[in-house]
Amino acid sequence: MRYFGTDGIRGRAYETLTESLAIKVGKSLSLINSELVIIGYDTRQSNHMLANGIALGALSVNKKVIDVGVIPTPGIAFNSIKKHCIGIMITASHNPYQDNGIKIFYDGLKLDNELQQKIEEYIDEASDEVYVSLNLVKNDLSLVKRYEKFLLNTAYNTDLKIVLDTANGATYQVADNVFSKITNNLIVVANDPDGININENVGSTHIDNLVKEVVKNNADIGFSFDGDGDRMLVVDELGNVHTGDEIIYVLAKNKKEKKALLNNSVVLTIMSNLGIISSLKDNNIDVVTTSVGDINVLEEMLKNNYVLGGENSGHLIQLEYLPTGDGILAAISLLNVLIEENKKLSELTNNIKIYPDRLDNLKVTDKSVIKDQQVIDLVNNYKKQYEDIQLVVRASGTEDLVRVSCCYKDLNTMNEIVDSVVNLIKSLDK
Repeated sequence: MRYFGTDGIRGRAYETLTESLAIKVGKSLSLINSELVIIGYDTRQSNHMLANGIALGALSVNKKVIDVGVIPTPGIAFNSIKKHCIGIMITASHNPYQDNGIKIFYDGLKLDNELQQKIEEYIDEASDEVYVSLNLVKNDLSLVKRYEKFLLNTAYNTDLKIVLDTANGATYQVADNVFSKITNNLIVVANDPDGININENVGSTHIDNLVKEVVKNNADIGFSFDGDGDRMLVVDELGNVHTGDEIIYVLAKNKKEKKALLNNSVVLTIMSNLGIISSLKDNNIDVVTTSVGDINVLEEMLKNNYVLGGENSGHLIQLEYLPTGDGILAAISLLNVLIEENKKLSELTNNIKIYPDRLDNLKVTDKSVIKDQQVIDLVNNYKKQYEDIQLVVRASGTEDLVRVSCCYKDLNTMNEIVDSVVNLIKSLDK
């Protein structure tokens, strides 16, 4: 598609994501059968330009618009369910502040490909002229409080010392407000956004910041969110980092013991560590894998009535609560397991098998290089030679990157394979 990637519309603010485009996106919401549009955003300096543009476009096609303010992406999804309306989140997630994006929800779900295609066609034909006033936009910060109340209703209170890294992003207020009611031993870092410091050496893509804070403060656990709050990674009391797959392992075991793991299955992606899959099967938990992307995970969960799934990156979907990834909710759920079982996270994860894995992100001039027959043949040959290997070459849906990932039980063999694939891609991308 021309505008939509794997997670909404993404691009460089003021260059590809302009006020003109935002107005056209707002107008395209006429294709969705809902009178109300709610708009939220993270902490980037370009957010108001895009939010205002979408609001003007939506108002011009007779929508009612509510500005929710700074809120995590799952907060928009949550409120779009409660109000049965369109939800717009202005964010570029874990990307730097210069980038931005537009995520569109309807009744809590992201749009399907058919509707995205219709919106793209509408945008290409639409004018960016509008004759309405932003004074018609209502501000309603109570929707943020409603989301916080929902989160608190899922949580236990505790005396555990907790560190949060909010990435100077969308969770900087909500996570602080929620966890300060869960524990009296709370430390929050990277929660002073200035419009340009979102994700800057902090958050789930720069987990070392949280590791340092957990160790320095002798904390029991630490949670690190990305810029828009739909993903989370965790650090245990020893300073060890645990991925989304490991969090799912802990939650799945707990749900199974409580007979709450519907169909005795979890949904992971082809990027998940093979050791995690083996560990889950050792506990008699079935694993279903999908293509990368939380939308693919959700589709599988909805189709087969599964309640738990997600990605190694920290997107976790708990369908009994929300049909979208929610970093704060995942953190609360994991914390609840620690409280219920009266164990440290290091204890709950000490039996997990982790096979050597590696992910290389290659900056390329043309992402279609992965379709070159030489690349395809090399990958297929490795898969035939090593039947129990996981080797994935894919183009990023949000950046000019090709991702090469591999998981195999032998470290040296794995590194040789990745080096071979990476070198071939580099030689072809000239």
